[in-house]
Parts: sequence; structure tokens; C-alpha cells
Amino acid sequence: MAFDAKVLKVLIASPGDVDEERQAIPEVIARWNNTHAESIGVVLLPVKWETHSAPLLGDRPQGVINDQMVKSCDMAIGLFWTRLGSPTGVSESGTAEEIEWFIENKKPVMVYFSSRNIDPTKLDIDQYKALKDFEGRMQKIGLTGSYTSIADFREQLFNQISINVRAFLSGAPIKLDTPREIRAKVASIQKIVKQGKVYMEDYEKDGKVKSFLVKGDTKAIKEQMKEMGGRWNTSLGGWVFSKGREIEIAEFIKRNA
Repeated sequence: MAFDAKVLKVLIASPGDVDEERQAIPEVIARWNNTHAESIGVVLLPVKWETHSAPLLGDRPQGVINDQMVKSCDMAIGLFWTRLGSPTGVSESGTAEEIEWFIENKKPVMVYFSSRNIDPTKLDIDQYKALKDFEGRMQKIGLTGSYTSIADFREQLFNQISINVRAFLSGAPIKLDTPREIRAKVASIQKIVKQGKVYMEDYEKDGKVKSFLVKGDTKAIKEQMKEMGGRWNTSLGGWVFSKGREIEIAEFIKRNA
């Protein structure tokens, strides 16, 4: 039976190393439509460059894709595994530029990073490093998800779609720092790293930086460090925080230390 519905276009954004995920997303969206579309009056339409863009002269390639696809979509799903992608002249990659456009325009975007095993013989080190830098910035904004298998990804995405559709229908503003604002805050962090009596220092474990330390003369802010969830590590001589809280803690130190 026919029913009235609002159609929301969902951009699928990724480099070329996540083919399985790109194939899975329309299937997850179809499952979501079958489960929820009629009851809440929303139908989701997956949008991919393979099916929704056409060759056009007169602009840089990513600019054409932006005009033909990106700017007409209501939300986005970003996917990464081992690569960030090729520079566009405006951003580090086409996928990064698409995701940053959604953030800048306060539209829902879901960004996932695969934790599946990687064949080291096929790894482009420069691409992987660029991807990890980008992932760090996305974590500061608070957007990222991680999955270990396609099945895991499917379930996470199905649930996250429902959350974002409800947020979209509510009209509630999306309160996220834009990439430009994040870069400015990171620059301010760098100014206080190893400066003054209290400073911040990355903590590397097993070859990865997932946390940082607040070190130096922290006696005056000891209680605040505890209240903010910091863990004192005697052997490291500092308060341990997850990397995602770097900006929050840096701003606190600037105000109080």
C-alpha cells in the first residue's frame, strides 16, 4: 500500500579500499527502510558517485562531484580502512572534503574506521599515516566509530542511522566544532605543550598514541584532574587522559594552571 514519506539522500563517501562496506551500505539502508520507513514516514536513498555523478568539464573533479551529489544530500556515511585518498586541491582527499562539507554545514555525518587486519605488503605507509592524522582530528570532533568485521559494521550502521534520522526530524541543531575550529584549537594546544609549570605530552603504547599525559607541577589542580576523569600514573609522572579529550583538557590548563 502506498504511503507518504520524506525522502532523505544519504551520501556514501570513501576511498577505494572499502568495496565490501560500500556494497553493504545500500543493503543496510534497504533493511532500515523495510523496518522503519512506513511507520515514521521517511525513506532513505543511498547516493554513490558510481551511480549519481556524470562527467562534466569546467571544474576540478571533486568540485563537479560536490555540485552533482554532495550538496544535495541530507546526511553522509564516511568509511576508511588503510587509505585517506588523493588530494583535491582544496582538501587532503575527496572523501575528507565531502565529510568536512557536511560538518561545516551542520548536517549529520557518520564516520567509520575499519580495524580489520591489514596485509602489510599492500600498505601504503604515506597514505596510512595521512589517514591516522585525519582519524585523530575526527576523534576530537567526536564523530568516529570503529568496526572489526562487515557484520559488526552492518549492525552499528543500522542503529546509528536511526539515531541520525530522529535527530534530523527533530530539527535539533548539530553542535560540533568544524574542522577549521578544530585546527585552531589544536594550534592553541601546541603552544602549551611543554611550556610553563604544567604541560601536555602524548603517551605512546604498543606503537599507538591513544592517550596523553598532563605533567609538571599539578598539585594545585590535583582535585580537578580527578574530577575530570584523569588517572594518576606514578611511573609516568602524570595524569592520563584519552586522546579524544585533548582540547577540553588543554583549555582547562590554559584557564587554570
